[in-house]
Amino acid sequence: MIMNRPVPLRFFAAAVASLMMLAGCRSGSPDEQPSPPVQQRIANAVVLEARPVPLQNVQLLDGPFRDAMDRDVAYLMRLDPDRFLHYFRTLAGLDARAPLYGGWESMQIAGHSLGHYLTALSYYYAQSGNAEVGDRIEYIVSELAAAQDARGSGYVAGIPDADSLWTQIQTGNVDGRPFNLNGVWVPWYTLHKLFAGLVDAYRYGGSEQALAVVSGLADWAYATTSGLDHDQWQEMLKAEHGGMNEALADLYALTGDRRYLELSRKFHHDAVLNPLAQRVPALEGLHANTQIPKVIGLARQYQLTGNDSLLTAASFFWNEMISGHTYVIGGNSEGEHLGTPGKLSDRLGTSTAETCNTYNMLRLTKYLFEVSADPRYADYYEQALFNHIFGSQDPETGMFTYFVSLKPGHFKTYSTPDSSFWCCVGSGMENHVRYTEGIYFTNDSDVFVNLPIASELLWAEKGIRLRQETRFPDENRVTFSVAVDNPVEAGVKVRVPSWVDAQPNESLIATLNGQPVDVAEVEGYATIRREWQDGDRLVIEYPMRLRVQAMPDNDRRIAILYGPIVLAGALGTDDMPPEGDIAQDQRKYLDYPDPSVPTLDAEPADIASWLKPVAGEPLTFRTDGVGRPNDVTLIPFYRVHHQRYTVYWDLAPAKRR
Repeated sequence: MIMNRPVPLRFFAAAVASLMMLAGCRSGSPDEQPSPPVQQRIANAVVLEARPVPLQNVQLLDGPFRDAMDRDVAYLMRLDPDRFLHYFRTLAGLDARAPLYGGWESMQIAGHSLGHYLTALSYYYAQSGNAEVGDRIEYIVSELAAAQDARGSGYVAGIPDADSLWTQIQTGNVDGRPFNLNGVWVPWYTLHKLFAGLVDAYRYGGSEQALAVVSGLADWAYATTSGLDHDQWQEMLKAEHGGMNEALADLYALTGDRRYLELSRKFHHDAVLNPLAQRVPALEGLHANTQIPKVIGLARQYQLTGNDSLLTAASFFWNEMISGHTYVIGGNSEGEHLGTPGKLSDRLGTSTAETCNTYNMLRLTKYLFEVSADPRYADYYEQALFNHIFGSQDPETGMFTYFVSLKPGHFKTYSTPDSSFWCCVGSGMENHVRYTEGIYFTNDSDVFVNLPIASELLWAEKGIRLRQETRFPDENRVTFSVAVDNPVEAGVKVRVPSWVDAQPNESLIATLNGQPVDVAEVEGYATIRREWQDGDRLVIEYPMRLRVQAMPDNDRRIAILYGPIVLAGALGTDDMPPEGDIAQDQRKYLDYPDPSVPTLDAEPADIASWLKPVAGEPLTFRTDGVGRPNDVTLIPFYRVHHQRYTVYWDLAPAKRR
């Protein structure tokens, strides 16, 4: 069923009461305070150069990112857990409490959405302490425990027709044939989402029972695969298996049970991961999002074991993806697959930039930043978050993109509220409650400020509350207000973005309590180290300019940015699908015809002369006499919804001098 485009907020009528309550608890009411995270039993084997801040210690303030989170939470609270639990119960011999959801939840990947849903609820609960969210987490976990008990083996899942597959895996072979995992599509991938959701329900969602359920599931997985030799494992791992290595490594860290680390290591796909450890580029032609979670697992295993080859593979993979396969919005792949490194200009179809890929690249990037504090990782994080992820949510409905088309003249397609449940709906549920985890990091003496997002940090170790107020990117100013009970010596490290460094003779401008202050950039950060007093105010101004980023293989095909913000040509609604751009099938409009788009008869070096700001409209620009056949208006890519657009522009042939 293809739904008509709804009126704004149509899908959220049932969640109005929840939103009112959520708004009331964000500042921290006495009865609803964020809960402290669960501590690992196994300490990291490496010292993190930049430690993540506990989720409950960062709150979003008023602004577009909090608005996006609120839309997401409203959708989460509208969803019915019993519909997600349908197969979990019936496959365990229990009666269903509600009909099954449609889309991918009615297929052989059923159950994947519940794992994402648990993670999204748990992340929000950790930040808000919202009692209704906490109750929902506990209810889901208790229902999973009931289904697990009914089965009696530790196994619990919502994957139809999978029981014979697990028997096949346990015996190692059936009738002399190798594993046929694709007969039930991608069962380990689906189980990974449940593993991760249960781990997060324990770690962030306050559910002690979740640890018991996921440990029972891991015990079952250990027993089921215990008879497989190395070659049989490698045959099995040819099928997409998500980040099973990461989830099991996390479970090892939480429980101390070394069997889970042993099992995590067995989910090591030699054909893909071993070349990476040797720094051999071998990604061309691979399904992109099958590989990224495997590498996330390597990064997590490195933190827990200190095995340098794991870090080598993870960082090499990241470099290959960023340098050879990433579009200007931070996304990658066309048709879900990677092409020839560095050849992107002819890969601008309607199936570019699968949103799940960018979700996973951000997760990998966060791990790598933690171990190195390298600002390159933070630069990419900003690029992908502000452009792709922030632009992947429909502000009218809260729904999500699968592919983000970069074909000139095309448009975004969004999911339905209850009949899609693509992989990118699952990761989309998480994306907009995870904004806070990339803003701040700390070490023993400093706080890293990686993103200009309105938020408040409690730096508990120092007794500092740092409030970041900003309308960025509509304005280029960020104001930090400091609250302390007693003066505290500490450093505030504000990232100097690469797009600032690329501008000659430009840098951040800082004032402290109204007075200019010199800040030296060291290793990508402007650091202000002093004894902070209660009421101190630090103001940072970013020198934002128009700039151009050319395709790596075609310098006459360009994207246009203002600071970190990708600008897209807003091309209107002519010849859009009459039924709207919300679809059950993510492929519905891939072949929908596109009109031709203007080219630009201009030179990149002169951009300020031919692209002019539109008065009174923040981040809005219009070409001046260079559009062929007509000039166009450009706005932030993340604001382009329900209309045609282009991100990449063809320039007229360069004029001979």
